[in-house]
Amino acid sequence: MTTARLLRNAQQVLERHEQRHAQALVECERQVRQNLLKLSELERYLETYLHDFEQHVQAGIDAARARSYQSFIARVAQAIAEQQQVLARARTAQAEELRRWRDAARRSAAVDHLVRRGAEAAQRRAEKAEQAAADRHAQRLWALKGTRRGS
Repeated sequence: MTTARLLRNAQQVLERHEQRHAQALVECERQVRQNLLKLSELERYLETYLHDFEQHVQAGIDAARARSYQSFIARVAQAIAEQQQVLARARTAQAEELRRWRDAARRSAAVDHLVRRGAEAAQRRAEKAEQAAADRHAQRLWALKGTRRGS
């Protein structure tokens, strides 16, 4: 197999590899947005529940109901803390996938450059060969013309 063919095969493999990482990056970004949205919802819910609790305290609330509110608020706060960890892991995965995609894109671009340079070099060689053939042909014609004059 020629070097040009090997490079084109490598180029195709690397492009597919880069595309897979790009798709994985898009999925990671979707996960980050989804987890961020869920965190925002939990925080709004906690804020609303804290506001309701404050309203009930001001209006007068019995101890059992206050403990129930506090217990629920603690569970929501725990859910927020857990969601923050999930979001942090999703962001870490996103950053790692971004790094992988950039590495794959660099490798793909480098091979693209080599393929392009090889194609340009092949084009120049073909043009030189064509020019050389045209020069030889013109030289033969000139030589034939010269021998006809001398006869």
